[in-house]
Amino acid sequence: MINIQYFIYLFLIIFFSITSFCTSQSSEKIVQNKGPEWVNGSLSERGVFKRPNFTFTNHYDQHKKYSNIKGLFFDGVSYHGKPTKVFSWYGVPESLELGEKAPAVVLVHGGGGTVFPDWVKKWTDHGYIAISVALEGQLPGERKTDSKTVMKWPTHKYSGPYRQGFFLDIMNKKLENQWFYHAVADIILANSLIRSFPEVDSTQVGITGISWGGILTNVVTGIDNRFDFSIPVYGCGYLHQAPTYMEQLKSHTPESKQFYLTIWEPSLYIPLQQQPTLFINGTNDGHFSMNSFTKTYNASDTKKYLHLEHEMKHGHYAGWNKVIIYSFADYITKESEAPLNLSYKKDEGTEIDYEGEVNQAVAYFTTDTANWGGNHYKWIETEAKVSKSNKTISTELPDSALYYFINATSDDGLTYSTPMRKVMK
Repeated sequence: MINIQYFIYLFLIIFFSITSFCTSQSSEKIVQNKGPEWVNGSLSERGVFKRPNFTFTNHYDQHKKYSNIKGLFFDGVSYHGKPTKVFSWYGVPESLELGEKAPAVVLVHGGGGTVFPDWVKKWTDHGYIAISVALEGQLPGERKTDSKTVMKWPTHKYSGPYRQGFFLDIMNKKLENQWFYHAVADIILANSLIRSFPEVDSTQVGITGISWGGILTNVVTGIDNRFDFSIPVYGCGYLHQAPTYMEQLKSHTPESKQFYLTIWEPSLYIPLQQQPTLFINGTNDGHFSMNSFTKTYNASDTKKYLHLEHEMKHGHYAGWNKVIIYSFADYITKESEAPLNLSYKKDEGTEIDYEGEVNQAVAYFTTDTANWGGNHYKWIETEAKVSKSNKTISTELPDSALYYFINATSDDGLTYSTPMRKVMK
């Protein structure tokens, strides 16, 4: 009798242990599959939607270049249980009088980038207060080669994590100890900080990011709905379908790849965006190919506009030196002239409607998309006819055309695009 009771007792212990383990595993999967909701909850718990503690600093004034820009540190979220501090350049328009307010923008740099004072100055010259956030623990200064022959910016003892390839640090690491988590947190903290300043019009704060900064911009705006406009340049979602990142994902384990797809893939966040958005990319960008970029644009349910530049160069300076960026921000914050509004007329055919004043238009098509990699296919320019009386633009494509889009230029020289579309045979 004693032996039977013993085995029953042992069986119950094993049964409930297995049940408890399976339940916890199942719960973790359920939580993780919520992706943005899980990340948002974690960030909220860490207080990123409240103004962080900050201090201005003049220790790096030799690098700021402009008198209307100053450095500051704000408190980031903890990394491996230790505090972090984030350096930023903060700039105010020179024309802003004491007691006046101005719209503001958060600047999100890309891979290999940093807190460029020239970028801050570009925005202050257009009448915006700007904050550029160091997302890899950088300080101003020159990049130097480390022991692995990698060029890195100067850092400090409260720097926190830096980016490791394409999400390589999600392997076997907690969410709060991943670089991407910290980058998202730091951007939201910068938004919380800048909108608390008395000179900032908190109803008119936007965000723009370049390359990896564009990826982050697409994710952050799916979490933080306080932004009034968004301008992601290059960076997009559906990265697992872009040739560059498809290749880099091969270095992941099945588990880490699944973690990326269910937690960090930007396409999870893009449908959650609420602010007006201007998407910008080049037709043959080597990092953010047209297949992934177009799916990103189409996934957005907000008020959106598109600028596709034929063979646009990839880089920070190329990414911020577009007049259309500042014109779009002015449209949102200063009620300037509205962008061109382009829309396809039918599910089939190559005619579009437009709203606004179009000066000229061209179409681009491609005949080979076997590989969406930047150098593996060409976009060919062809004529597009503008009917100002009917407010339509049309083009004729050869039988060999597979995909196309139309660029229309307004009277003030700004070009807006239709999303890439498959030619219906």
